[in-house]
Amino acid sequence: MTINLTNWASGLTLEFGSASASEGPAPQAQPGTIGYGQPMRVSAVNRSGGCVGRFSLMGNLVTLGVSYYHPSGPGSTTVTFDATTGYITGANALTFPGHDSVAALNFYRAINANNRAWVVPLGLLDSPARNNCQDFVNSLFGENTRNAAVVTGAYENAAPDGYVEPADFTGDQMQAFAAQWAQQWINGGTNPACPPQDAALIAMLARYVSSAASNGPLTMWVPQIKWQAGTNPSVFALNGYRAYPFSNGNSWNAASVTAFVNLLAAGAHFVAISAIADLPAGVEMKAFDDFFAASGLPTRHDPGNSHYATVTNITGTYYLDVSADFAPENCGLILAFLAGRTVNNPLAGPGTYNTFVQLEGWQAGTQRHGIDYDTFKQTLWNISTFGACPYSEKRATTVFLAPQGWTPQLYQTTRMMPYVGAYGNSNGTPQAWLNTDVVTIPPDAPPLPSRYIG
Repeated sequence: MTINLTNWASGLTLEFGSASASEGPAPQAQPGTIGYGQPMRVSAVNRSGGCVGRFSLMGNLVTLGVSYYHPSGPGSTTVTFDATTGYITGANALTFPGHDSVAALNFYRAINANNRAWVVPLGLLDSPARNNCQDFVNSLFGENTRNAAVVTGAYENAAPDGYVEPADFTGDQMQAFAAQWAQQWINGGTNPACPPQDAALIAMLARYVSSAASNGPLTMWVPQIKWQAGTNPSVFALNGYRAYPFSNGNSWNAASVTAFVNLLAAGAHFVAISAIADLPAGVEMKAFDDFFAASGLPTRHDPGNSHYATVTNITGTYYLDVSADFAPENCGLILAFLAGRTVNNPLAGPGTYNTFVQLEGWQAGTQRHGIDYDTFKQTLWNISTFGACPYSEKRATTVFLAPQGWTPQLYQTTRMMPYVGAYGNSNGTPQAWLNTDVVTIPPDAPPLPSRYIG
């Protein structure tokens, strides 16, 4: 078997040693010492049985221990590792099949995230940029990186201009790579620091924002909210909406694009207004899910989600097919982008529903998704791959993407601006999934008009 290991710990030279085996010969390394960015090939060959052994890489009081188990009969090879605190390793797979197994390991000086966990530094932020998204994303699902305590610790995050900073699982790397998404959006073309999978989705989003409405580029409306001190799960006061026009005439509004990608990275729930009942008179708007389906991007059907349904919404579609609990090789950052309808009916016709979009933590049907959902139930914050935020339809804090001429208003009953899929019930109550206990609005907000009662 072979283990290809690369040292990405800057300023550290590692030396191979302490090699031993309980089955087969002791592993051999070539070369015996590696500096930053350099690879080492460790191999063990046993023509008459399996390979079971271990070795270490050491340097400047830092140790990486690697153990491997390669069976002689059926079964996959496994590789495990332990490192000095403050260092972390990423692998290209969980197991390695075959009798000539090859594993790839990368060794990093870790970033301390939330003072509770260690995560991989994102190579896209280096100069020159390199893609280690697989290791970075997988590290975000390590112990203590994304539990409820991390989210509740973010309740008191500063809220400039009514915007609540997210809980950040990445060790303060989220804003930097979101800025790369914004650069990709604004400049178009190829951004070397933006993986092609991410670039393809961002380009589709930009096309939608610029062309979906018949009267010009869309505007994003962000709820203006403030945490009510001492509440847990957190209660926010909703005081209105702030407009972020995407267009500056003939160019993109950089501030609006930046705000959008930061909210996307944090897991905010967006609704693209396309239901005829919600649109201004004379304005037409393409449904996002139809636009998404026609884009030709690779997708996976969502087996079910909790949005706009008392049981399960079956209208969802994910970008890419990531059904395993492990980020694939050569991936980008965006692995759980979900779009679905605010009306739980896959046969609903155009103009009868709106579309929601958000970046989830992981795709449904996986253990990672289930663990994130448990955290959501404890905090009622939306969980993305990279962090968490309180912008959720269940909190009446939906972010809107809407055509010019559509202006949101706070109302009693629904609290937020109502839309098809989130109207009030005829008995004067909100939809069953809407938790009005975690949001307050000004007492002088008007009653819900009859046109917004289902």
